[in-house]
Amino acid sequence: MNHHWIEGESLGDVAGRFPLVGDVPPPPRIAIVGSRAAHRHLLRLVPALVAECGRAGFSVVSGGARGIDAMVHRAALRAAVPQLAVLPLGPDCPYPADHRRLFDRIAGAPSSGLLFAQPPGTAPRRGMFASRNRLVVAASAAVLVVQAGLRSGSIQTGRHALRRGRKVVVVTGTPGAAELARRGALRIDPHADPAEAMARVLAGGRPPARAWPAHLRTLEAVVRAGPARGVGVEDLPDAALVAALCEAEALGLLVEVSPGRYLPA
Repeated sequence: MNHHWIEGESLGDVAGRFPLVGDVPPPPRIAIVGSRAAHRHLLRLVPALVAECGRAGFSVVSGGARGIDAMVHRAALRAAVPQLAVLPLGPDCPYPADHRRLFDRIAGAPSSGLLFAQPPGTAPRRGMFASRNRLVVAASAAVLVVQAGLRSGSIQTGRHALRRGRKVVVVTGTPGAAELARRGALRIDPHADPAEAMARVLAGGRPPARAWPAHLRTLEAVVRAGPARGVGVEDLPDAALVAALCEAEALGLLVEVSPGRYLPA
């Protein structure tokens, strides 16, 4: 791909020079990232989230990967929202290769482009995806994590954004989202109206937490007072609370952060 070079300082708080094909979209920019093995109901949320960002005057940034990232890029193309795809290798090796046609469309879209974390000719090595994730954060004023596992690149992006003082927003319901929320991320309920939720977040407000039904309040108190690693069945004193735990998980009030251990969503 024919590219030119851009100074990192023009993107945000990052040093260095990076290959760019197309244009850097105008600020403000919000990153929207998530898992490659994406849940269907979360994939369905993405177009509405991207469209709301565009209506609010935001450009979008994502990492070009399969799953949530690819849906972000396609939704931005459909909604004519300026976007930036930040890719982990160099312009001679756009990754993943099966997204080459998608990347060509992004590079040709108005006020949109492809930013590469490495110079041409760089051989793949460990750590390149982490470099890409840091560049996603540097280019963005805020980060929305749609889906994240506890050892995923998405949670790493969210953690880095929190360390850099960026606003981080998570869609509740996955273990990584629960972890980021405990660290201070704002939350979006996946069952809420996406446009209303994003409008509230982009305006700076905290979306209200989902209310626990009265008959589950005892369990809520136990879980919130429990260990940071989450509450398990063995921590519950009676069968009624075990049944309540199952109900709370089904309602989306709890998320399983490790096998058999739960935290508030």
